[in-house]
Amino acid sequence: MKIPLEFNPTGDRIFVIVTIIIDGKILPVKFIVDTGSNKTFIPETSAAKVRIFTKNLELEESVLMGGTKVNLYKLGKVIMNFRNEKGEIEAIEFNNLKVAETAWTRKGVVSAEMAILGMDFLLENKLYLFVDPSKREGYIG
Repeated sequence: MKIPLEFNPTGDRIFVIVTIIIDGKILPVKFIVDTGSNKTFIPETSAAKVRIFTKNLELEESVLMGGTKVNLYKLGKVIMNFRNEKGEIEAIEFNNLKVAETAWTRKGVVSAEMAILGMDFLLENKLYLFVDPSKREGYIG
């Protein structure tokens, strides 16, 4: 199995499109693949699209993002559907998806508008990441 990754125009970020199944609800999400993050999460604005709100979830922890504390809420077990190199759906169960809450600072709102696919996802599912930025080639295997 190879799940192809996409590169942004400058080649310094990699993405993967995932369709998440949460309690029978379907949510398409574009994740930044971030090996520097040990957590996988979606922003609360994405969760709200399928009527999941942080006020109804258990606060798991707070993390620093860009120097700002961001609360992560436990969403729990989901099915994440990826397209493999043949265009077929690969369904992967993930038990630790979080929802990131928008944070307030003295300078205003710090929005965690991005979804991050972190190392916890790769570790839990015994997957690896291959990236060759010079060739703009990358995949999860």
